[in-house]
Amino acid sequence: MVLATAAVARDRKAAANTDPDKVVCRSEQNTGSRLARTKRCMSAREWDAEKAANKQDIERIQANRYKNN
Repeated sequence: MVLATAAVARDRKAAANTDPDKVVCRSEQNTGSRLARTKRCMSAREWDAEKAANKQDIERIQANRYKNN
């Protein structure tokens, strides 16, 4: 039963990834508040680009962490 559920979830995720222009909305927690949330909607392509940019920023910061001392 668990394997079937995992397969269905995987198939849904794969179907969602096929259309890069599909609009996806996410609820994000606001900094400084435990309750306030903001809903952001972007295409799957834009979410992927934001994720890649964030990853690149984190890697750059981590790589330069010890160079500034």
